[in-house]
Amino acid sequence: MVDWLNRLRQHASLYDVNDEQAGAFRAQQMQAVLGLTPLAMSIQLLCALVVPLALWQQLRHDALLLWSCAITALATVSFRAWWQSRSGPPRRTASTRSLRRVILHAALLGSLWGLLPLLCHDLADADARYFVGLLVTGMVCAGGFALAAVPVAGTLFVALVGSGAAVALAWRGGALAPAFALQLGGYSAIVVYTVWASARMMAARMVAEARASHQNDVISLLLRDFEDHATDLLWELDADYRFVHVSPRLALALNMDEVQLRSAPALQLLEPVVAQDDEAARLWADLKALLQRRESFRDQTLIAQSKAGRKWWSLSARRLTDHQGGFKGWRGVASDITERQKAMQRLNWLAHNDALTGLVNRTQLRSLLEGLLTGDPSSTQPLALIVLDLDGFKHVNDSKGHATGDQLLQVFGQRLLATARRSDAVARLGGDEFAIVVQSAPEPAALAQMLERLLNSLAEPCRVDGQLFALRASLGVALAPADGCDADTLMNHADIAMYAAKHAGGHQYCFFNPALAESGRRRVAMTQALRGALSRGEFRLVYQPQVSSQDWHVSGFEALIRWRNPEYGEVGPADFVPMAEAAGLMPAIGDWVLAQACADAADWPGAPQISINVSATQLDRPDFVARVEELAARLAPGQVELEITESTLINDADAAVAILRSLRACGVRIALDDFGTGYSALGYLRRFPFDTLKIDRSFVKDLTRDGEAQVLVDAILAMARALGMSAVAEGVESQTEADLLRAKGCETLQGYLFSRPLEADQVAPFLAGWRTRAQTPPPATAPANEG
Repeated sequence: MVDWLNRLRQHASLYDVNDEQAGAFRAQQMQAVLGLTPLAMSIQLLCALVVPLALWQQLRHDALLLWSCAITALATVSFRAWWQSRSGPPRRTASTRSLRRVILHAALLGSLWGLLPLLCHDLADADARYFVGLLVTGMVCAGGFALAAVPVAGTLFVALVGSGAAVALAWRGGALAPAFALQLGGYSAIVVYTVWASARMMAARMVAEARASHQNDVISLLLRDFEDHATDLLWELDADYRFVHVSPRLALALNMDEVQLRSAPALQLLEPVVAQDDEAARLWADLKALLQRRESFRDQTLIAQSKAGRKWWSLSARRLTDHQGGFKGWRGVASDITERQKAMQRLNWLAHNDALTGLVNRTQLRSLLEGLLTGDPSSTQPLALIVLDLDGFKHVNDSKGHATGDQLLQVFGQRLLATARRSDAVARLGGDEFAIVVQSAPEPAALAQMLERLLNSLAEPCRVDGQLFALRASLGVALAPADGCDADTLMNHADIAMYAAKHAGGHQYCFFNPALAESGRRRVAMTQALRGALSRGEFRLVYQPQVSSQDWHVSGFEALIRWRNPEYGEVGPADFVPMAEAAGLMPAIGDWVLAQACADAADWPGAPQISINVSATQLDRPDFVARVEELAARLAPGQVELEITESTLINDADAAVAILRSLRACGVRIALDDFGTGYSALGYLRRFPFDTLKIDRSFVKDLTRDGEAQVLVDAILAMARALGMSAVAEGVESQTEADLLRAKGCETLQGYLFSRPLEADQVAPFLAGWRTRAQTPPPATAPANEG
């Protein structure tokens, strides 16, 4: 019996919510009933007056008066409850006791209307009986619907009225009494069913509204939190370009209050804020055109000028429409991208300038020379290329440290700028090698005086970290068009002259002459030796580990080539690779490197990734993709990663991207090596399918002492994450650098902190030994990284 009652109670329940929501729902049920009370009770009072008048001659007067008074009393109580609810504030909650009072009131009223047919069971007048039957039937329908918000009350009312009528029919008897009773029962059942269906619809609507209200509250809370704490700003415009939503942070960013922002169209308010230059004007015109076309847009840049300086904003907005599809305005987000823009500008600047000294870099100098030397040699303006090399710098760098060496290079560059003319270009070619392009060069005698002044300026001792250093330099000079009519020839002849000055004792200058070309014969001889080095087995590969910054797991190795010649000894790749490239030997050497690295990696336990450098000449080979696919098939999928430099991409970008995509299709990963050190890496990141960005060691070296280097590394890592690439930092030499890079989210580290490059047969023992080490590896003792 208890289970049956529980199931009945569960079935009768309209909603399953917490107590607070249940109270609110009960209040809405009460308000629905009270809303119909004036009409319903007016009908009750009318009936209390009409029934006695209609039946006064046929029924006992005392019974009619008593029934009418009872109806009047209940109607009066209902009117009073309605008036109290109307005069006070809307009810936010109601107790179950309130519903029970409604149910009790309905039961009493239903009992009275169920009593009326019993009082009239012996009416002789057919019209009177018809009047009572019609009245009772109407009351079943009207009363049930009026109480539908509280279905138990409606059900009791209908049941009591119907039961009274059924008993009266049975009492009176007659041939049609069963038919009348059956018909009345059907009406009552339909009304009860409709009452519960209506109540459940109302309950479902209340639950849906409550959920929607809760969601709106959550969304409002999140939006307020977003506006208060996020770096982005929310904004909304109507169809007339006026601000609809103005957050305090938006008003603060525009240095206006809310009243000002709503006082005029947004385009009119923003016009004075836009920066006054061609780029800002162009971007502003693009934004206005998008708004005037009523289009959605994304990442539209706006450059503003404020008291705090130049600001870059990225605007994105969605077009808003009404239910009929009519245009309503825009809703969007404004992001402050000033720091990112400055970092991008810095990276772009680094592509053409030297990060340490701020001078023009080798790439930019070469472009300048090519521009100056273009055209008929007879009409070329005379110019001089001076190549300078700092004497004794390696000793200072090794004995005093890289920080001192870097400061010396900065002082050296500043003195070159101070001595050069405004029309001259001063560049750092790399390391301790610098260059000056002297346009409209004077005669050699006058140029010699300039060189003497330059040497004297450099010779003035400078103080770095409390120590005095004498800057000595060897200078080589090549003149155009006499010593060369193209950039390569001129730079080569200036180099030859510089080495002649250095071999003569240093801290002097030397003009190129054909006799000095003898010193270039060694390079020719070395190139000749390179031609047979592969067949003689003079090349070998060494492997430098790459370590995960998260768990110090060795994730891979980079293959590095070495050349040992009986005559020239150990020659570094920085010396022989350019010769091999110029001689057309790199395709064969690169193929050997690729095959040897894959063969060595096949024997390594755990299948760590193997990174292999690839030259531009290798990519040009028509069978290169097939060759890589053949060799990579012997290894695990994704184990091979090919590293290319930015210079590899500049000759034929379309062909290069097709080759890279073919390599990706073979399961080979692609890495961009020495990112940010030359050309225009940012453009290639959009076009080429790179998997990895390798952060150049020059950035890592300055990471612990240069805030700009940290900003650049942050920008590179942010770009890598945004484009779905991993990042490898090269040249990690200290635990501090490793910790900084790890904190910034760089996944992989490479450098002497972890290991020197290993011979192929040392890799497996290294991996075995590495697993037994502590999680944080001890710093290595090596002074610098190898290439």
